[in-house]
Amino acid sequence: MSKVGSIPAVPDSSSAPSGQPFPPIGASTSQRTTRGTAIAIALPVLCVVAIVATYLAAPADAPGAPQEHYLIFWATIVALVAGLSSTAIGVYGGVLVPGLLVLRGPGAIDPAFIAAMSVFVQVVVIPIGAGTHYRLGNFSRKLAMPLIVGGMIGSFIGPLVGGYVLSNKVLGKPDLAHIVAVVIIAVGVLVLATLRLGNLGTVRDENDVPAVRVGGIGLVAGFATGISGAGWGPIGVKMLILSRFDPRKAIGSSLVARVFMASAAVVAYVIAATAFKGIQPDWWLVIPILAGSVAPMIPGALVVTRIGREKATVAITFLSIGLAAWSLTQ
Repeated sequence: MSKVGSIPAVPDSSSAPSGQPFPPIGASTSQRTTRGTAIAIALPVLCVVAIVATYLAAPADAPGAPQEHYLIFWATIVALVAGLSSTAIGVYGGVLVPGLLVLRGPGAIDPAFIAAMSVFVQVVVIPIGAGTHYRLGNFSRKLAMPLIVGGMIGSFIGPLVGGYVLSNKVLGKPDLAHIVAVVIIAVGVLVLATLRLGNLGTVRDENDVPAVRVGGIGLVAGFATGISGAGWGPIGVKMLILSRFDPRKAIGSSLVARVFMASAAVVAYVIAATAFKGIQPDWWLVIPILAGSVAPMIPGALVVTRIGREKATVAITFLSIGLAAWSLTQ
């Protein structure tokens, strides 16, 4: 007798009534595999075409003008690393933002533009990585829901607070980035110390999700992302790991929640647009960053399914600490 709630077996085509055959299981799986392979190949190719076209269309470098060709090339490299790390270890803005700030040198790029572009790009690129993780099973609905609620609230408040602080000169743009960097480093050191002491040796049961704590993590990480463009991965994912959630579920669930978080941040940036009139945009970087981020999304999701829990934890922590420290030195 089958248990209540068990999944019924899929009928075999050989036992189907004559004239009403079931579709062969192998054919369906083969079709899905072929489709997935085609997308995995076509997507990076299209991204490369978009990047090359932008590079060719960009104005020639001139003395005293922004070195657009140089910036497009290196911004693409930064975006590739950010896209790969997003699906592999859950960090996107923590790679993109400091990487672009360092790329153009101290004070040469507007941090407010980078912050705004980071959340706008995430709305487009993150669903690809999130969908891949969802299909791979690296997702927990109970974990994602409080993250979504807390993340949306925090990311909506962040740009509004940032606009007020900057427009009233309470803090300068570099000061906001430095504060977030210090928080990222502090959380990373805490995670490494806890891992060293062995307190992360056991994974929390998937049904044991303290909603208030997880919502608070989403609130803090969402606020950091909304105000600076970085923080959801370095702060949010690491805090989830510190709470003994499986890194693969933490990464996958946080990516799904990040889509909603970034959408809320975009709405807040639109509302706070009058507070950011002084932004100096570099539109030639948008397409390379967008395309460069999308290209490695699917491979990155496959990477995380093949690495161990402690390796994922150490990778997330050292990468985010290194980039945060790098941005502080600049």
